[in-house]
Amino acid sequence: MHANPAERLPTDSSRKTGKKANAVKCGCCGMHGLCQIAGLDAPSTVQLDQIVSRREKVATGQALAAAGQPMKELIAVKSGAFVSTVLLANGDEQVVDFYLPGELIGLESLSGRRYPQAIVALEQSSICRFDLSRLHLLEERMVELQQHLIDALSNQALRDQWVPLLMGAKSAEQRIALFLLGLSSRFGEHQLPSLDFRLPMSRLHIANYLGLAMETVSRILKRFHTQGVIDVHARKIMLCDVDELRVIAGLAAG
Repeated sequence: MHANPAERLPTDSSRKTGKKANAVKCGCCGMHGLCQIAGLDAPSTVQLDQIVSRREKVATGQALAAAGQPMKELIAVKSGAFVSTVLLANGDEQVVDFYLPGELIGLESLSGRRYPQAIVALEQSSICRFDLSRLHLLEERMVELQQHLIDALSNQALRDQWVPLLMGAKSAEQRIALFLLGLSSRFGEHQLPSLDFRLPMSRLHIANYLGLAMETVSRILKRFHTQGVIDVHARKIMLCDVDELRVIAGLAAG
């Protein structure tokens, strides 16, 4: 049974400092199991090269997919980050989710085989693509492939458990605390620094995602900084007091 989000939060003992790390190692990537099934562990990588496109560079602002576009591949974020958005009836753009290093893009599109949202790079990034149209090449390992996809979907469902917590937050402070803890948990899941990291998204993106004004996000981050809960400089964030952040988030008793 998976732990709930509150049980997967980082502790001070997991602090990693010194280097800016936004590139995930292959062994910590959500696509690693698929690559192994495709032949990464074989002496020859010819079969893998037919199915997986590796370390493709993506420029800041470059679109990976448009809403409604056919989905033909799974995409793993190797470095950088992406945002998914939808266009509302009034013409406004709504942030739906963020994709961080090690996470897979496209799992939510497996059934309908169309991307429900537009996906754009937040910064210079790199990706690997797993071509679903060539799955016939893996016929002998289809059972393993299916199990890996089930595991990947399960992991995404676990990550999505943060969403109702965010949407049910009673204050802006609680939403922002939950957002920071959620990011920390996601970075830590792929063995990236989880208490000292750089935000790949802007204050405006955060505000849009959380349903807050950008000024509110900036003000609360500054307040957390003044209180010693976090240390923030532009997009650089250090979680200094995780226990207090949990209290603000409503995940622990005061």
